Amino acid sequence: MFGLLPRVVAVLALLVTVSAFQLWHDVNRYDAHGNECLYREKSDVVCSRLCVTDLSSCPTSLQPSCPDNQSFCADGECHDECTDDIQAQNPCHCSRSGNKLPSEAQNLVPCLTIPNVTIQQFHAWNSEEDIRIACGAEANITDQSKTVGVWDKNWIGGDIEAVWAECPAAPTPNYKYNESYWIATYAVNGALALLILV
Repeated sequence: MFGLLPRVVAVLALLVTVSAFQLWHDVNRYDAHGNECLYREKSDVVCSRLCVTDLSSCPTSLQPSCPDNQSFCADGECHDECTDDIQAQNPCHCSRSGNKLPSEAQNLVPCLTIPNVTIQQFHAWNSEEDIRIACGAEANITDQSKTVGVWDKNWIGGDIEAVWAECPAAPTPNYKYNESYWIATYAVNGALALLILV
């Protein structure tokens, strides 16, 4: 009996410490001869919005043109009137407002939407770069590596004339466990535990 217990503990310890994480290479990135594998075509890929500080900086194919009596608003669409609600839908603000909106993003406005693209050789390990290249080619942007940045990484200034609105994930909320909500939770659970014990 006692000889079996250490063996069981050792097996459980191994199971807890073993990981399936690929340490040495990306799965399916290289073939048996070391050549990089090309992925198949990926269709209907959605492009991020291209944001600029002045609409005249948009590529020719993405410059807005609205019907008479309409204006191009900050939401990237033509409207009869640019109300505050419409202006608040600016995709270049990445759902941030007030002090959570970086000062560099405050004056950004979107160009027209780039149509969905097809990527002939899509690499899952480099998907963001593949998508940017395909979307830039669709918008006729030449040498986007020097002239187009990425939201919250490279802002407009110097050679950079536009940014891709690739919005970062919203920050996770921070909880303090001495807030009234948690104190009430502790009180209710404590009362339930006391009722169960009595």
